[in-house]
Amino acid sequence: MKTWLAMSVVMAVACGSVAEITTNRDKTVPLPNEPTWAWGRKDTVSHYESDPAAENADLHRLVQESIESALAHKHWRKSDDPSQAQLLVTYHIGVKRGEVIETSTATVSGWYGGYGWGYYGAPTYMVTSSAPVPYNQGALLIIVRDRASNLVAWNGLYKKDIHDPPQISRDRVESAVNDLLRDFR
Repeated sequence: MKTWLAMSVVMAVACGSVAEITTNRDKTVPLPNEPTWAWGRKDTVSHYESDPAAENADLHRLVQESIESALAHKHWRKSDDPSQAQLLVTYHIGVKRGEVIETSTATVSGWYGGYGWGYYGAPTYMVTSSAPVPYNQGALLIIVRDRASNLVAWNGLYKKDIHDPPQISRDRVESAVNDLLRDFR
C-alpha cells in the first residue's frame, strides 16, 4: 500500500492531469547572474507532507537530483556549505486528499409530437444528481531565498491531480521540475 501511495505522489509532480503552475518573484530581492546555492533547511512542514506518499526517499532523491540538474543548466553553482552560498533552496512535496461534490444534469423529453402534445411535443424536464468524488492532488513547492537576508526571492508551486499512477520515472520527475523552473531566471 505504501508503495502505491508513493507512486501516487510522483504522478502528482510528474504526469496525469494538466499541471497548475504558480510562481512568484520578489524583484526587491536581487538574484546574482550565476549564483552559488546550497540546500537550505525546511522551515515549515504541512500536514500534506506527512502523507506517506510524500515521505518516499526515492521520490525525494529524484526531485533533488532534478532540481540540481535544472539549476546547473542555468549556470548556478552548488555549494556543499550553506554558509558560503548566496542562495538557499528548499522544496516541499505534499499530497492533499479530499472530496468534491460533482453535479451532473441531464435533459429528458417525452415522446416528440405525440397526440395531444401539440406542435412542440411532450414536455421537457431536467434531472440533476450530485455525488461526492474523491480526489488526490500532489504538489511540489520550490523556494529560493537570499541567504544573507533570509528573504524569499522566488517560489514556485506545481500542482497536479493524481488519478491512475504509473511507475516512478526520472523523466517524469525531471519534466515536472523543468516545467516549474522553466521561466525562473
